[in-house]
Amino acid sequence: MAGLENWCKECDGPCECHDPNAPEPEPQGLELTGEALVAYLDSLTEEQRQEIAGPWPVRWLYPRKPGEPKRVINVCGGCGGGCAGLRLVLGIELDMVCVDTSKDATTTARAAGCNAIHMRAQDVDPRHLALRETSYAVYTMPCPDYSQAGKREGLKPENINILCNVMTDVAEAFGNVWRAGGAHGDVTTAVFGRDSGIPVEEMWGWLEEDGMGGKTAGLMLAPVLVSVGLLRSGAPLEGVLIEQAWTLPEEIRFAIGMELTVDGWLDVRWDVLDAGDFGSPSARRRAIMVGSRDHELEPVKAPGVTTWASDAIGWDPETWINTRGVRKTSGGNEFKLGRVMPGVTSKIRGWYDAADSEHRFTIQEVCLLVGLPADYPVVGSRSSQCQQLGDIFSPLVSAAVWGALLGINWLPYLLRYLAERYPQVHRFELARIQHAPQILAA
Repeated sequence: MAGLENWCKECDGPCECHDPNAPEPEPQGLELTGEALVAYLDSLTEEQRQEIAGPWPVRWLYPRKPGEPKRVINVCGGCGGGCAGLRLVLGIELDMVCVDTSKDATTTARAAGCNAIHMRAQDVDPRHLALRETSYAVYTMPCPDYSQAGKREGLKPENINILCNVMTDVAEAFGNVWRAGGAHGDVTTAVFGRDSGIPVEEMWGWLEEDGMGGKTAGLMLAPVLVSVGLLRSGAPLEGVLIEQAWTLPEEIRFAIGMELTVDGWLDVRWDVLDAGDFGSPSARRRAIMVGSRDHELEPVKAPGVTTWASDAIGWDPETWINTRGVRKTSGGNEFKLGRVMPGVTSKIRGWYDAADSEHRFTIQEVCLLVGLPADYPVVGSRSSQCQQLGDIFSPLVSAAVWGALLGINWLPYLLRYLAERYPQVHRFELARIQHAPQILAA
């Protein structure tokens, strides 16, 4: 049939608006680039710019100037632990915006010096005009559905299969791979490098449509949806970090890594890292992925620096901490504080000295136990504060993986931070660094 090559389903016939050979229209308004875009944006009122940029910063509508910090989005950034690893440990300021559904967590992050927005991961649209110059993406998704302490919905084979299949469909909808047909709409024109235009909201809906269980398990779609979407939208994305429970199934790790590899990433690697091996007074074993588009990555090796919980907060190392009152579990309900203590959870709000039930951890002490400064400005009720700190991406591990991604010798910075945070334990490292500042330049 004549004209079949530009047959349009919407018009039910051949049409010029869908003719692949038709000349491209001249760019207008926000389709402009460079100086023309700057001139157009400057012609608008501040209210108009804010409306276009929302919820992102207006400055992100403008091209990034040479010398300006690179732009980063942190999906499910919580109270800013990952951001603290960059700013407080490495001393690096990137133009990072963290998003999270917890109002208290975003308020805490802002009070700590982060840029934070209260919004859902599902509302991060990689096609948004304000995100077209994003250089790095961080995903620190909540872990209850994958954690041994949670309901483990994300570990069920049926949910793993649904998530991995939707990851493939989403990547293909953005143009990662050509195929004929698909379970979620017509993506037969999704040739590599072309975006099908399917709304992000609809893509997230595929999880529910396929029967995905668990409140948080499906959020692991974000690393594929946002990362691939950013690249297809022209963002200069060069690095990705993911933090999740160490029990994250291998199938999901492989599926994420495969989509990034297909999309041209040079190096994508998963590791299981424990914050307790990086100097944290509390354990926090996590699956960490680091991905780079332009250079091979050095493996992140734990330095084996340890800090006993009792030393970090000045308690007697012989103190026994009760975590469950009179309730007993297979793992017991008490532990001795003279060690790297078990991972902090939201339930630390009720933990107490077994010899004195009135002697409980202060929020300042909990901050120290997760690797933050004692005066970290955590807001909200005690329950909310403990929830935020129990969900944190360890700033110590964050510093190490960011260092690997940025090609920085992160270990001297980590040692200095530990020495300043816990001088009673690491004062010798601090003295060594102070007398040999060239260590930091190594």
